[in-house]
Amino acid sequence: MLQAGAARVNITPYLGCPMAGYSARNRGSESVHDELYCKALVLENAGTEVVLVTSDLIGIGAELAAEVRSLISDFVGIPADRVWICGSHTHFGPEVRKKQLEDDEDSVHNAYLDVLAQHMASAVRIAHDELRTARIGTGTIDAEGISYNRRLIREDKKVEMSLTLPLPYEELTFGPVDPEVTVLKVVGETDDDTIASVINFACHPVSSTDHMYEISADYPGYAMDLVEKAEGGVCLFALGCAGNIVPIQRRGRSKRQVGLSLGGIVLKALQWIEVDGDVSLRAGNKKVCLPLRPFSSNDEMERDIVAAQTAMDTAKQRNAGARELKELGEKLRVAKSMPKWAERHDRSSSLETEIQVFWIGETPMIALPGEIFVEMGMAIKNHVGRNQVFVVSLSNDSIGYVPIRQAYEEGGYESTVSALAPGCGEHLVEEAIALAESVR
Repeated sequence: MLQAGAARVNITPYLGCPMAGYSARNRGSESVHDELYCKALVLENAGTEVVLVTSDLIGIGAELAAEVRSLISDFVGIPADRVWICGSHTHFGPEVRKKQLEDDEDSVHNAYLDVLAQHMASAVRIAHDELRTARIGTGTIDAEGISYNRRLIREDKKVEMSLTLPLPYEELTFGPVDPEVTVLKVVGETDDDTIASVINFACHPVSSTDHMYEISADYPGYAMDLVEKAEGGVCLFALGCAGNIVPIQRRGRSKRQVGLSLGGIVLKALQWIEVDGDVSLRAGNKKVCLPLRPFSSNDEMERDIVAAQTAMDTAKQRNAGARELKELGEKLRVAKSMPKWAERHDRSSSLETEIQVFWIGETPMIALPGEIFVEMGMAIKNHVGRNQVFVVSLSNDSIGYVPIRQAYEEGGYESTVSALAPGCGEHLVEEAIALAESVR
């Protein structure tokens, strides 16, 4: 018989913390709009336990995931390959990488991250202590009109990035979007005894760009709060493949509008989901090696940056058109990104990351690392061929943007700043499908 437990722990950072999501920020957080949480759902049946941990964070690096998994193993004895940790990708939370201890502020932030790992593991421990007889079910519903693909296609088949609407001009074609919301419902022995719910939706949490120094869970916070108030229990948000998908609005009341719209749709779906207590649990994970773009020498990269900056300055001086400036801006971003990626990856030619799969009855839940393009999530769903498929990005690792191969030819922000070589996205799709089928 299925058992389930859920819990939440507050992980709101201190004021003044370095924030993640926008490199243009030049100071720490200044206020808190809404508090951040880590939430855990533990499921057990026939001796098999699995754990889903979600958090209002930009992402979960492999180092943080390993630390939290180790703590969970110590606390409740659940092995690492049964623990799945993901971030909502809010751009209004704390930086989650440790600092190099250059000053006292670095020490303070590293101490927060140490406590953060303990809090995340504690959420699992509390949820595990709350295990009780449960029933579970899944459903899907579409959330139309609250997200769009920011990679607009021009007539020449190149990409024009449009981070906000309206479009810069008319001759542009929208890329694909996945409006599907996949919902998990967990209840106790009676239908009105909600233990937990899970929302899986693909859209960047970036709806607060007029409050850049304000801590917030962004639109997922509003959605989860609405569901918890109406249904009870703990509501978790697991980001879908949103690497190129953004909300329809970004300023003013937008995070409330998008969040309540999503939460309302989820509430509708929850009313009609049928639940069952006789549900098997299976889990598996796999290490995957992905090739990186080749790194040139430090001197060559510095020359590339100078050349790209000179080209941009020259174009501005002669009043070049917006399209040319955008293309030159992409080249400059690539040039500036490469030294950072080279340092982060120790000039390696590849990186090792992880994919993970849970099967809850006949419903697969597939965990992918990094910011995954929406086309990849849709391809996995189409191939797996189930009525409900959870595909969750930024899980167990943060490897940056994972574009489809075509994006490298089209240009645009994501493919220009990605450290991954073309083809990595398609390889991840193949590996995820194979793992799902092997675990089923």
